[in-house]
Amino acid sequence: MQKELEKLVSQLCTEWGFCISPEEAKKIIETKNIKADQFACAILEAEGMNSELEIEWRRKIKNKFIEAIGSDIS
Repeated sequence: MQKELEKLVSQLCTEWGFCISPEEAKKIIETKNIKADQFACAILEAEGMNSELEIEWRRKIKNKFIEAIGSDIS
């Protein structure tokens, strides 16, 4: 599952400009049992954004996760 997450993190960078640091990316990719919404929040927070206020970006990232991986990783 890590390969899919790595690919998704890379896509978010190239497609939408969410180019988080390698350290932050590794932390997110290695998270066990991550859900789509948790992933979206982690990406936004790694970018220095408030995930509670960035509702549209949160929804878009969450949907991208669901398309690529499903709703949860367990």
